[in-house]
Amino acid sequence: MHDDAHASTRSDAALVAAGWVAIIAPLLAIALKLPTGGWLLVGMFFSFPIWLLGYAAVITAAVSMLRRRGALRAPGHRTRAVIWAWLTSIGVMVVGFTVVDGGDTSESVASTLGLVVGQTGSGSPINDISNAIAAFAAIAWLGGWLALVVEWMIAMARRRQDAPRVAPRVVGG
Repeated sequence: MHDDAHASTRSDAALVAAGWVAIIAPLLAIALKLPTGGWLLVGMFFSFPIWLLGYAAVITAAVSMLRRRGALRAPGHRTRAVIWAWLTSIGVMVVGFTVVDGGDTSESVASTLGLVVGQTGSGSPINDISNAIAAFAAIAWLGGWLALVVEWMIAMARRRQDAPRVAPRVVGG
């Protein structure tokens, strides 16, 4: 019995960690992109409501992992929720670090990865590598995000089905 309680505490810790990382990772991704900000960040600023809705969906799902009686704490959902939260979190941070952004000149075309290794500009081979990494990371980010949100919706639907009815259904006639 003691081992079972220890396993539950360990899985709760993993769930809580994944929930907090899912909340913080998009903010870290923006911070990782800021050193090489260009037109991409300007575009993000103008499309801010769309990004805010996506972030709100992640926060809603993450809170469902952090609350004691949250929907994603159910045994059928917790492992997948942890996987999806980590996938979207790592994906968004890698995108922030590797996505190539262009400025007004060809010399300002760079990613934070290119800046770290000292190779920026439109002719840099690091840009091609960085863009390829960003493309794969974007697939992981968006796939993890979608899976996490769908997992949360399924958990909420199951929870609603399992809820006891307070009053009998009213039958017409």
